[in-house]
Amino acid sequence: MMNEVDIEFKRLIDFIKERNVSQINDDIKTNLLYFRNKDYPNYTATINYYNKYKLWGSFYPEKGIFELSDNRARALVEHIQDFEWLYSHLCDYRSKKILVNILYYWLLSDFNKIKQIQDNLFHQYFDLDIIKCDKNEVFLDIGAYIGDTLVSYINTFGKECYKRIYCYEIMPSNIDYIEKNIELLNLKNVIVKSKGASNKSSSLFLTDDTFSSTGKLSESGKIKIQTVAIDDDISEKVTFIKMDIEGAEEQALIGLRKKILKNHPKLALSVYHNHEDIWKLARIIDEIDPTYKFYLRYYGNELLPTEYLLYGV
Repeated sequence: MMNEVDIEFKRLIDFIKERNVSQINDDIKTNLLYFRNKDYPNYTATINYYNKYKLWGSFYPEKGIFELSDNRARALVEHIQDFEWLYSHLCDYRSKKILVNILYYWLLSDFNKIKQIQDNLFHQYFDLDIIKCDKNEVFLDIGAYIGDTLVSYINTFGKECYKRIYCYEIMPSNIDYIEKNIELLNLKNVIVKSKGASNKSSSLFLTDDTFSSTGKLSESGKIKIQTVAIDDDISEKVTFIKMDIEGAEEQALIGLRKKILKNHPKLALSVYHNHEDIWKLARIIDEIDPTYKFYLRYYGNELLPTEYLLYGV
């Protein structure tokens, strides 16, 4: 028997399969125009956010720039089978509802779809219905920012509930805050690594050292940053990996292949930095170790879908 969410998903899938990329693109642009006419302040805030961070494509209709709608349309049409695969591999009703509502949002730009799936119960990355930790935990905080996830971990599980924590962060100014949090909490066995996680050891650059949660690496810039494959950088068994690195999650995941295969760590991965990671990272993990079970959770605000996670356990 199909439940309500199954029916919603099938309705959306059937709608998309009857149309091509151009038609879906036109639908998305029409719905964005409706959003603008109905609620101009929230429309402006939403589009300004997309245009500022440029992860999902720019959108300047007055200039004839429709990257955002182009990218969404291609994702929905060209990867429809990947979304069907992901839906079939999600392990609870809530996860499926989150996926359905995100895809509907991409099509409709109706932020009520996002309001329905917000999670205010648990700290981000630590859904206690999914994640269990104990004193033997070796936790990797990849994209540690200022140590906010480290603090959340301690608040959720306590100071005695880990063996070792590794904090990977590429922004030098952020590392100072991580170290201050470690000192304030009087934490032991927390190792801070000023490195970027990738699929290989190399050197890339930061364009600047601005205090930010959105620092990205490129082939040129002011500050040289070492990148590493975690498989080569940590020798001990890893039990739990959190990752939020501005769209570099795919390469970092490839650099964790041996750890995933050998250790089967719990995974909490950001999958919102583009229109592909939400299915692609699950596909990569499943190819390495098909015993993983997948869940989605949404921790962002109601205006646009960011801060949604793929859990793998």
